[in-house]
Amino acid sequence: MNRFTTGIITVLRYLFLVVSVAGTLALAFYLYRAFFMPTQPGDIITLNVRQRPALDWEAELGQLQTARQQLTAHDSAQLVPRSSSFVLVQHEPNAVRRLALRLINPEPQSVPRVVAALLFCVLVYRILRDLRPGQPFAPANVRRLRWLGILLIGCDVYYWTAQWWLGHYLATAGSAPSGLTPVMDFGSSLVANWLIGLLLLIIATGYQRGVELAEDAEFTV
Repeated sequence: MNRFTTGIITVLRYLFLVVSVAGTLALAFYLYRAFFMPTQPGDIITLNVRQRPALDWEAELGQLQTARQQLTAHDSAQLVPRSSSFVLVQHEPNAVRRLALRLINPEPQSVPRVVAALLFCVLVYRILRDLRPGQPFAPANVRRLRWLGILLIGCDVYYWTAQWWLGHYLATAGSAPSGLTPVMDFGSSLVANWLIGLLLLIIATGYQRGVELAEDAEFTV
């Protein structure tokens, strides 16, 4: 590696180290607040939810078609409602369910998201830490690349599972209005996490081959 590449790796290594330390402090704060100083008093919980307008599919399609026709006639822009975001505040008497909901709901960030971001930064920092001039293939980085892939796949699995559970909870909660869907903060990536995770697992396999070739070269010398 030349000086420029080494410098970039060094800067990134310290950057991910700083972010890892900040993430650890943020995680400790969120856990402390969730367990000992919840923002909601007693058995009160708050959930970010979305509610569709009281329109069936045909009525919504008719509104959309009307808006397009009016826009074609050089009228002003039309706003067709599809859903509205709210914060649902209600009682939850079950202590375990109440704690899980407080950890999952982003306020301002959900604890699982902070944990995932922290693990990602720690793994990337350790990968960069073991990249040294003349030794691009570190055996420990194979395992870390695999863990990165598993982490990203796990983020999508968590998102699908939490989305299903929160949707079921909102549908069965007697005091919650009907037609509510949860608002999660794990589904905002431009590319699916599971796809990036699979690519990282494939890269880890190729990296493993590089490690084996480097070890064979050392024994040959």
